[in-house]
Amino acid sequence: DKERALTNQGQHDAIQLGGYLKKTSCNIHLIISSPANRAQSTAWLVARQIDFDANHIQVEESIYSSNKAGILKLLNTLNDSVKEVLLIGHYPTIVELYNYLAMNESKTTMNTAELCSLKFDLCWSEVTRGTGSEGSAFYPHSI
Repeated sequence: DKERALTNQGQHDAIQLGGYLKKTSCNIHLIISSPANRAQSTAWLVARQIDFDANHIQVEESIYSSNKAGILKLLNTLNDSVKEVLLIGHYPTIVELYNYLAMNESKTTMNTAELCSLKFDLCWSEVTRGTGSEGSAFYPHSI
């Protein structure tokens, strides 16, 4: 499963996501991706759209192989100079993490290249259950 390539639709969706992020003047300081081929391809395509140096994409095994607690542990170690992070991971773990961190929001699923963001008004080391407020969302359009 790790070696599965991003489909043509997935490539199109990732480019759309990158375009959305560029249009909304995002200021992503860090992209963290699962080591799965399709996730890294998504990260690279988004990075290219937002003029983010793809050499600075951080690939983390925990996004592929851990549960939400493993990814939360990773987030808790981020430097507070990092203000906006884009996590590129997999269903169902990303949805479980989102639901755990969101204050008043719950999702049942997320589609390929779907973006659901959370805002935190505290240090990364203090991020925990229910501390995130709903941010922006993006749902790619099918071709």
